[in-house]
Amino acid sequence: MNAAIKSVGVYLPEFIAKNDDLAKLKNLDTNDEWIQSHTGISERRIVQDAGLLTADIGYFAAKNAIEKAGLQPSEIDGIIAGTMSPDKQFPALACSIQAKLGCGRAFAFDITAACGFIPLALNTASLMIRSGQAKNILVIGAEICSRIMDWSDRNTCILFGDGAAAMLLSATEDSNKGFVSAALAADGTQADILYLNTLGAEASFLRMEGTAVYKLAVSELGAITQQALKNAGLSTTDIDLFVPHQANIRIIQSVGKRLGIPQEKVMVNVHKYGNTSSASIPIALYEAEQQGRLKPGMLVAMSAIGGGMNWGSVLFRY
Repeated sequence: MNAAIKSVGVYLPEFIAKNDDLAKLKNLDTNDEWIQSHTGISERRIVQDAGLLTADIGYFAAKNAIEKAGLQPSEIDGIIAGTMSPDKQFPALACSIQAKLGCGRAFAFDITAACGFIPLALNTASLMIRSGQAKNILVIGAEICSRIMDWSDRNTCILFGDGAAAMLLSATEDSNKGFVSAALAADGTQADILYLNTLGAEASFLRMEGTAVYKLAVSELGAITQQALKNAGLSTTDIDLFVPHQANIRIIQSVGKRLGIPQEKVMVNVHKYGNTSSASIPIALYEAEQQGRLKPGMLVAMSAIGGGMNWGSVLFRY
């Protein structure tokens, strides 16, 4: 028995904030040319409805994934959610989404790793399915990053966007698809280069040392992807599509170059959505599917790094 990606659902806010829109903000010294040259981002989606919660957009994405898979909410055995912009410190975002979906007694918990969520969550869900604990598990990344941005801080606010995506993992007996391997790592001594305070005056603002995060991402994402491949007895030439966390075009290009993966095999949509943190990989995977870049049997590598610092890579046969 293995865990396969049965469907991917998304929710993207309608409002598009272009770089020129950000350039108009007071106390934010930037422009479209600077943002694009430094990040590769040209626009991002923003939730404008103050009444819309992170749990709501996570629910919309999950509902989309369930409907695409042709399942009923009662058939969902578990929910693993990730966010760095929760509605409440607790209960878990996954519990709120479970209630909205009406998934009965499905287990529900969060993994706190911000942008590094997907490899951790997919590995956990896959092992649970492979062990027989569950048949259908939703992995949901949901972010309203705009609510935790300091809109006078050019180092952060230009980078992030809002959105949600859900991956439905289901048990399969097809030996040609599903989870292949994973590699995970962390370094808690570098926790202060990317964080969100829970106490004090900066409670609502994400803080990041961009240069330090960049250096760590470039050095570790390639290495952890290589480790995941090694664990499966594979090499980079076996990768059909590389779907990295969409943080910054420079990071994506540098990691792809280090791995020796041709540009046409690297999925990039950071220019359209910015960094959507826990939702970025499944949003990118969804778009790759829509574009016809995913075909049965393809080996997909998904690698990410985020708060902790946590990083990892997971391989799936699509």
